[in-house]
Amino acid sequence: MATIEKRIECPPCNGTGVYVGMAERGGAAVVCRQCKGSGEYLYQFQYEEFTGRKKSTGVKRVYRQSYGFVIGTSKINFGDKIVDMASEGVSYDEFCAGKMPEHTKSIACPMLADQGSCHKIEGFTDECMKINDGWIGNITSCKGQREKSSCWKRFEASRKAI
Repeated sequence: MATIEKRIECPPCNGTGVYVGMAERGGAAVVCRQCKGSGEYLYQFQYEEFTGRKKSTGVKRVYRQSYGFVIGTSKINFGDKIVDMASEGVSYDEFCAGKMPEHTKSIACPMLADQGSCHKIEGFTDECMKINDGWIGNITSCKGQREKSSCWKRFEASRKAI
């Protein structure tokens, strides 16, 4: 185990040695408990040197994300459809060999999978709002959830145009 030690400005008191919080008023301050009034803090970070990716035991398949759902490697009932997770993602051996899994498009729409990218595509989220009569309170309650494939087509076409 390796350790890095670095003297830094004390974060709670900003290097002043005194702390002014919600109980200190009218010019009052207390000695900072973190640095004991010195203004400096010895930051210690312990870590293991990276020697290569380790193997994980018991993993059969690897998926890009769980999208907030409980997932497994067998068939999962998502209410309106059964998703065979054994045909989604990649095997653990494929992952170890460098293959990365794609999004599980039968579970998640583009907004649930990569909301940041959706917001970067001009007009993409506007269309999501239109599908939902101008308001989305929760992505999983979107009226387009039953037709995720059309949302993915729109997402992929928009990304190619960028």
